[in-house]
Amino acid sequence: MRADVAEADRRHEVREAARGWQRAGAIDEATRTKIDAAYPDDRNRLGPIFRVLVFGFTLVVLQSAMGIVGLVFASAGENAALFFFFLIGLGLAGFAEMQIGVWRRRQGGTESATAFLAVSLVIGASLFLFYQVARPAEEFAIHVALVVLAIVLGVAGYRWGYALFVGVATIAAFILLARTPVGRLLWVLVPLALAPLALRASDSSDLAPSHRRSCQVIGVVSLVFLYLAVHLASWDFGVVEMLTGHWRESSGSPRPYRTFFIVATALVPVLTLAWGISARRRLLLNLGLVGLLASIITLRFYVHVAPLWAALIGGGAAAIGLALLLRRYLDSGEGRERGGFTAEPVFTDPEGRSALEVAASVVSLAPSPRPIEQPGFEGGGGRSGGGGATGNF
Repeated sequence: MRADVAEADRRHEVREAARGWQRAGAIDEATRTKIDAAYPDDRNRLGPIFRVLVFGFTLVVLQSAMGIVGLVFASAGENAALFFFFLIGLGLAGFAEMQIGVWRRRQGGTESATAFLAVSLVIGASLFLFYQVARPAEEFAIHVALVVLAIVLGVAGYRWGYALFVGVATIAAFILLARTPVGRLLWVLVPLALAPLALRASDSSDLAPSHRRSCQVIGVVSLVFLYLAVHLASWDFGVVEMLTGHWRESSGSPRPYRTFFIVATALVPVLTLAWGISARRRLLLNLGLVGLLASIITLRFYVHVAPLWAALIGGGAAAIGLALLLRRYLDSGEGRERGGFTAEPVFTDPEGRSALEVAASVVSLAPSPRPIEQPGFEGGGGRSGGGGATGNF
């Protein structure tokens, strides 16, 4: 990533944090103004809504232009057209680099759309051209495609700071690992080594904010694949082995080592949750809770204790009860916190909570109750007067 882009991202993060502190009431307007002055942002940015609109509009315009070019070069042959589209992808990559660097665009929609189309053209055109020229075997072609996906998206994500590119590159790398003879074992060993390193790097001040987010994505994807590797249903149905294309279902007999996978299915989410508690990471806490829910649903499919709807309702009620008990336990501590955990929102935007409340009211499809009007004094009917004065009350 360019040094000026990394510095701009750091300044933008500080400014956004200051706005959140002000909305939460932690600082006043004057303090936020001083922070903005100390960390000026020299990038051209748009809000989320306009960013999405500009992104879509840019894609439509660029794809329309490429469609016209494709019609012009259609008579030159398929391979020539593919090579020309590959060159267009490289040109769009340079155009995205110019927008991000020279034109100082960041979170503007046009540069991200250009980058997305650039990597799509480079990957698609290169793979189709390779297949047309080399005519490789199907398995080798899949391996080449996964390698190209991982490399191109990984380089693009690192250069431009797009965590989505890094996430897809990581997924492609894990699928490539699954196609080896020890794919399931690698899905266990690689995340055990990669996830702690990636999440530790996500806290490093030496990395740009976008790179730290990319490291978080790598850590999360690694833990998800670790859970898939040890999940009981994944073992019984051979999900990892299916990715090799050579999986054949066994003839009714249960697969070996099921006890290990039963224990691991329940243990991995618990360990992830414990890791999140010890590290004070909300991301790991959420991931552990989602894993626990998936394990409970898995238990329901293997042990028919109740209908699925009843199990989900019971699990939801238990989760709500546990949340209420946990909140009460945290609130009863000194300073309304225990061990660094609190149930109170810290620097949370109150506008966000208001939006959730409005959404809940809309979803309810019922108007809010009107307050009961208490009868008050109503004048009229009586008369008073004296000395020629009359009036009603």
